[in-house]
Amino acid sequence: MCDNSYDRTIERNYFQKWRFLIPEYEVVKAGRSPLFKRVGDFYRHHGTCSQTFRKYYNRYLQSGEEADLLPRRRGPNGGNVGIRKGSTRRLSLIASGG
Repeated sequence: MCDNSYDRTIERNYFQKWRFLIPEYEVVKAGRSPLFKRVGDFYRHHGTCSQTFRKYYNRYLQSGEEADLLPRRRGPNGGNVGIRKGSTRRLSLIASGG
């Protein structure tokens, strides 16, 4: 059985989707689209919300790198996750019954 842990299919799909949508969005925004009269029609047709699209679009415009078309990592940064230094003493006192 092959190892799919490094499969880049999801990344390729994101790149393909955004590469297609961004030029089409710019045509709609300029008012030259024969398919869409408004940007809202464009969002509805492609099944995306304006906030999500604008987030990726603006991020891509600022940097120009395709890596910004991918979702960023969510959640806490891998910093000090766990018990604070002062809390360990109190926890040990509670655990010992004192």
